[in-house]
Amino acid sequence: MKISNEVRVALLALVAIFVFVYGFNFLKGKDLFKRTGTYYIVYKQVDGLAPPAPVTVNGVQVGSVIDVQLLNDLDIFVELSLDRDLKLPQNTVADIHTMSPLGDKGVRLLIDRLCTSNCIQSGDTLRGKLTDFVTSFTGDMSATIDEGKEAVSSAISAAIDSMNVKFSDEGEAIGESFSDLQGILKNLNRSTRKLDKLLDGSTDNIASTISNLESATSNLKSTKDQLDRVLASAETFTSDLGKLDLKNKLDKTVDGIDGALDGTVEKVKSTLDKADRAIAGVDEILAKVKDGGGSISQLLSDEAALYNNINEATLDMQLLMQDIRLNPKRYVRLFRPKSPKYEKPEDDPGRQ
Repeated sequence: MKISNEVRVALLALVAIFVFVYGFNFLKGKDLFKRTGTYYIVYKQVDGLAPPAPVTVNGVQVGSVIDVQLLNDLDIFVELSLDRDLKLPQNTVADIHTMSPLGDKGVRLLIDRLCTSNCIQSGDTLRGKLTDFVTSFTGDMSATIDEGKEAVSSAISAAIDSMNVKFSDEGEAIGESFSDLQGILKNLNRSTRKLDKLLDGSTDNIASTISNLESATSNLKSTKDQLDRVLASAETFTSDLGKLDLKNKLDKTVDGIDGALDGTVEKVKSTLDKADRAIAGVDEILAKVKDGGGSISQLLSDEAALYNNINEATLDMQLLMQDIRLNPKRYVRLFRPKSPKYEKPEDDPGRQ
């Protein structure tokens, strides 16, 4: 069975649409061939969470973030797509944490165990939590901090007790030492107060100096930007000149002008040669006429005979026209069998 081109085009279009829809949903974290459930969380802050961030349980990915929206009250609405076979208890917490030092965000579900009854259903809302960058990598250190505080307190108490015992044995020397230390602290307090007064008096000057430095820095930056633009323009101009290749174009133009001039000179030379040959021919003709050769020479040399012949021809023409005028019947023979006899006019101007 032969498949027509129309059917092939339709099948190809359907395949392309399917691939596009599947790829678009895959990039959004949705798997069209996997049963999933939808869950919602409302956060005050998501710290850069965006689709398709992974959703994990103890490091195992069970879904992805498919939508993050900002609500009218500035809360953030987050939509999760999770494996429908995953049974979550009612106390599940969706914690946004940092997955890597680069700041990639993800959602981890904090649960003790999977649910067996009264589980969260698809479409329910989970509780949200946001863990900061440091805590995401160090974990909850409150217990460790408490232990450290207790150890430091114990060490300080032991040191004070030992000092009290020693002070009781050497009371006078210790008393003098404390007196000297008290004097040093008083001097230090007076110096500190003087330094505070000096700084208070110099605050305006320091602020003015900082303002001037900022202004100078801004001017330097503006000047640098202008120089950068000038250098960029000069570089662009130089590049454009290099692209134009003026030397080659000028060489080609000069070569073209030289070629045109050469051709013009050759044409002028050829014209002058032809003119020389024409003048030489005219000279030759004039020489022949002068020598008496040819019809023109005879015509020019026998001017009297030519004049007489012309006069005779003119006179004959005049007689013919006069005869036609005086005897038109002789020249029109429509109904006459023969022409009438010629009668010579009395004032015949013809030659005798």
